[in-house]
Amino acid sequence: MKKSVQSGTSSTGRRTFLRWAAATTGAASLGIAGPALAQRARVFRFGHMLPIDTPYHKAIQLFADEAGKLSSGRIKIDIYPSSQLGTIPEMLSATQVGSLTLTMAVPAWYSNFMKPIDAFTLPYIVSSADRLKASLDGTLGKEITRLGEAAGFHVLGYWLIGGRHIVNKIRPVNKPADCQGLKLRVINSQVYIQAFRALGASTVALDPSELYVALQQGVVDGFEYPLPDLVSVKLYEVSKYLSLDQHTTDFFIISINKGVWEGLPPEDQAVLAKAMLTAMDWQWKAQPEEIATALAKLKTLMTVNDITPENKKLFVDATRPIYKQFEPSIGKEFLELAIKELG
Repeated sequence: MKKSVQSGTSSTGRRTFLRWAAATTGAASLGIAGPALAQRARVFRFGHMLPIDTPYHKAIQLFADEAGKLSSGRIKIDIYPSSQLGTIPEMLSATQVGSLTLTMAVPAWYSNFMKPIDAFTLPYIVSSADRLKASLDGTLGKEITRLGEAAGFHVLGYWLIGGRHIVNKIRPVNKPADCQGLKLRVINSQVYIQAFRALGASTVALDPSELYVALQQGVVDGFEYPLPDLVSVKLYEVSKYLSLDQHTTDFFIISINKGVWEGLPPEDQAVLAKAMLTAMDWQWKAQPEEIATALAKLKTLMTVNDITPENKKLFVDATRPIYKQFEPSIGKEFLELAIKELG
């Protein structure tokens, strides 16, 4: 069963646009926007939720540029940042049905369509970005591809996000007890919701586009977020304490509508695959520097605390029962593989 989506800022106009896009521009996203255009370029639309000054947008632009260059202009990728085409769930659904060609989201959002990848969201399962990268290049990546195909997505690649940490405006979090009573925004994922409830927090599921105002108005006390993204959307302006617990080492999955992919000639599939590899290589090397730069800046803007190894164990122990809770929906075999590959 799919999780319900709360998207308070998803306006009627945006929904109307998406319906209009599905009805009138679906052909353009499939690269058949008109006789004249079809002769010049096959046009794809890539929608995502982040501002243009992020490394993810830069990676998407590199991907688009490489695809255009490798195809001698035969492939053109138009990029729509900052949730111009809808919320994350809306863009995923649009990509699944083909009214949007390409999008990206973290595993917690994709798990609406492929439950086993909730494993990547389990707290403290990933030991390092290097282990994550090796697993995505190997067995776990092949499993994600297989699951994506069954759900209507062809997985093209991954961007590294990095550690997600607890942020709030009430107090520093050093131990699970410090989460007691905090109202924290989390991704609308049962794994996130149950994990933070296990730490004693109350959880509110919101789309990222709603978070800044929710913090301003006291709807939530805090949230959990990656460091570069915290900087790029200026959430430090409405929060005070950053606690470096790194409960998740997150990443974006980039996918294209399966039907679009299967309709491409092999040479165009090869172009997109090669362009994505180039962009991934750049992004995975650039992201650690982005994380370090973001942390240095945040230390001048917020109260930042590390979590000692002894206290980190308290967080791990408090959330470990979540693994057993979600084993039936993730699948025992996939969960065991993830623990082995990521730990």
